[in-house]
Amino acid sequence: MVLRARMALHTGTADSQAPGYVGPSLNRAIQLLAAGHGGQILLSLATEELVRDDLPPEVELRDLGEYRLKDLIRAERVYQIVAPDLPSDFPSLRTLDSYPTNLPIQLTSLVGREREVTDVAALVRSPEVRLLTLTGPGGTGKTRLALQVAAEVLENFEHGVYFVALAAVSDSGLVLPTIAQALGVADLGDRSPLARLLDYLREKEMLLLLDNYEQVLDAAPLLAELIAAAPRLKVFITSRAVLHVYGEQEYPVPPLSLPDPKRLPRLESLSQYEAVALFIQRARAVRSEFEVTSANAPAVAEICAQLDGLPLAIELAAARSKLLSPQAMLGRLQSRLGLLTGGPRDLPTRQRTLRGAIDWSYALLDPAEQRLFLRLAVFVGGFTLSAAEAVCAHLDDMDVLEGLTSLVDKSMLRQVGADEAGEPRFLMLQTLREYAHELLVTSGDGETMRRRHAEYYLAQAEQAEQELLSPRQADWLKRLETEHDNVRAALRWCIDSRQAEQAMRLGGALWRFWYVRGYLYEGRRWLSEVLALPCAPAQSEARAAALNGAGNLAYNQGDYSTAKTLHEESLRIRRELGDSRAAAGSLNNLALIARRHGDYAVARALLDEALELNRALGNRSWEAINLNNLGSILTEQGDHAAARELQEASLSIFRELGNEWGEAMALCDLGQVAYNRGDIAASRVLYEESVALQESVGDRRVMAIALTGLGNVACRLGDHKAARAHLAEAMAISREIGDTWCTVRALEGFANLAVAQGEPERSLRLDMAAGALRSRIVAPLSANERRALERRSEITRQALTSLEFDRVFGEKVLALDEAVGYAHDERGG
Repeated sequence: MVLRARMALHTGTADSQAPGYVGPSLNRAIQLLAAGHGGQILLSLATEELVRDDLPPEVELRDLGEYRLKDLIRAERVYQIVAPDLPSDFPSLRTLDSYPTNLPIQLTSLVGREREVTDVAALVRSPEVRLLTLTGPGGTGKTRLALQVAAEVLENFEHGVYFVALAAVSDSGLVLPTIAQALGVADLGDRSPLARLLDYLREKEMLLLLDNYEQVLDAAPLLAELIAAAPRLKVFITSRAVLHVYGEQEYPVPPLSLPDPKRLPRLESLSQYEAVALFIQRARAVRSEFEVTSANAPAVAEICAQLDGLPLAIELAAARSKLLSPQAMLGRLQSRLGLLTGGPRDLPTRQRTLRGAIDWSYALLDPAEQRLFLRLAVFVGGFTLSAAEAVCAHLDDMDVLEGLTSLVDKSMLRQVGADEAGEPRFLMLQTLREYAHELLVTSGDGETMRRRHAEYYLAQAEQAEQELLSPRQADWLKRLETEHDNVRAALRWCIDSRQAEQAMRLGGALWRFWYVRGYLYEGRRWLSEVLALPCAPAQSEARAAALNGAGNLAYNQGDYSTAKTLHEESLRIRRELGDSRAAAGSLNNLALIARRHGDYAVARALLDEALELNRALGNRSWEAINLNNLGSILTEQGDHAAARELQEASLSIFRELGNEWGEAMALCDLGQVAYNRGDIAASRVLYEESVALQESVGDRRVMAIALTGLGNVACRLGDHKAARAHLAEAMAISREIGDTWCTVRALEGFANLAVAQGEPERSLRLDMAAGALRSRIVAPLSANERRALERRSEITRQALTSLEFDRVFGEKVLALDEAVGYAHDERGG
């Protein structure tokens, strides 16, 4: 058996992208290759013009004529190489011209969508699928994707693939006549369009592509009649709403793939993301010299992300590249509905502006659906069915579930899986939400909806506050993370509307979530704004809770002076209100600050008082917390046996209660106890157990502490590579959450590593930087930490001459960012 290879040559520019190249020129070459046969070598006109004068005498080029390739753009003049020992006669090229079709020429090539083209083409070819509907909101690129799929499956339909444009048809009675016209079925006599089409299609193996079916959904049953009467007919639909016809297969068209603006890939790999590739191609259409550079890449990625990967929106944005840089464009996207206008004049009006595209979909909703669509704009970042019912159902007799189902069907919403409890979750694309929000404001319902939205998420936050010390903590942390954007919106409304009591309750309920998930800076900003409200009451449980939350976040950022002031004020209010349970919490928090300042007698007295109150109240979770904190104080004082006893008691209570957060914290502290008493193997196991629990609990601060501990353990065991990896991760987390004390501990861990690797100067510089930071946040060394520093200093002094030591010691102390970078630098001191 002889296998014959086919070849195609096309000349143009391709963009480098890991692991290869992309771009319209490469796509053109691929389509030219697909048109050929085994043993055939084809050239495009661009390549023929370059080589025709330099060919060997025995080689000639045969002009095969112009052909429309399957990329659906302009026709291509194709040449074939004729040479000795090569076959010269082949069947007709496999192009659009080889099949009966009316697929329209496209002005631009399809960017990306390789996976979608493959998946949808497979569905079209499947014998089980007779009616396939591509769904998605306006601007998703349903039509262009469907056209490309239609081109790919031409050879599967003996009697052709035909495109029927229904964008201009709003009367359902005109659907069949429009199909008949596209197929060339004459309108003769008094027979109905349905009868004429049934006669024509009955024996045909054909694919009908019906575009923009959403405004003629009443005609959907007629399609079922056509399919039933013509067994080899398939119907392929694009629509913003599903048809709800028996046997219909739906394929929701996703947005284009997007990079994460916070974690950009390398510059040469950025165009692998479809949204970025589309932006680049369309920007070059108006400004040929456009390039993505290290300077503008973040803006391009953020533009694509803010536009939800929506092709129409990205094309309209890229068209502005003629006048605006990506950085300037990004700054204007806050008013994207006004900015993204001016699409090509030969497109329908609805595609020339993003607003027009959304107007088109909105006008197709019935009045009840329109009201619900606008009200849902109050949600940010998605919502559950329960949230929609609680916030939206009160204004009339609307069935919210039925309304949501219809909006999903009509591509005005997306169902995006379910939450932790299995409840369906919905998302409105940001472009659609902005449109809906503008109309909500002008409708007069805006304030009512924002108030109800805030009330709902306040109730959710206060329930979560109780659950975050329960066995369901991990689930509630995930739930709050999912709803964080909604919580932010609720807080903003409370502050802007001067709803001080609600704002303080909401902020006070959220502090533990902000702490565990590492939103320390953000949480402090919110609580500072809440507490500064001029209408806030001076004495209330809500104010005490907000002060407590602000104090805890300040403490975890190393701002001990501010934390102490806030906790003292919170304790005063709680005692005056007679709230013993809350007062015990404030006592515990003040004890932690005293511990950081090295005032262990005061810290133990405060914790003893808190422990007595919690035991009297039967508050087991806080009893465990108090015991663990007492153990930590004893650890720092060098009483390891007593510390271990208290912390194991704490661990036992946490496990009894199923409190994984507390369990992870106790394990981490027990790891430090084991390390201090020299049991390195036990320390490693305890730290690893803590880290494993943190993977589900998500307490970033305790994770950083445990990873620093693992770094020190690895260093003691001589595994310097593992030590560096653990410390680097700990440092990254500490910097991400803004925890200065954890950053100090990581720097001191890197100083340990430097000593172990024989780099005394590096160790000394890192210890000097860590010491300066400790002084800044008033966090003196514990007894154990002081002994560790003294050991490092002794090794450093022995390794350096007096002159070398004095030189390093006399250098300017590294600032925080400099010290972090220096710690990561492996090139030496």
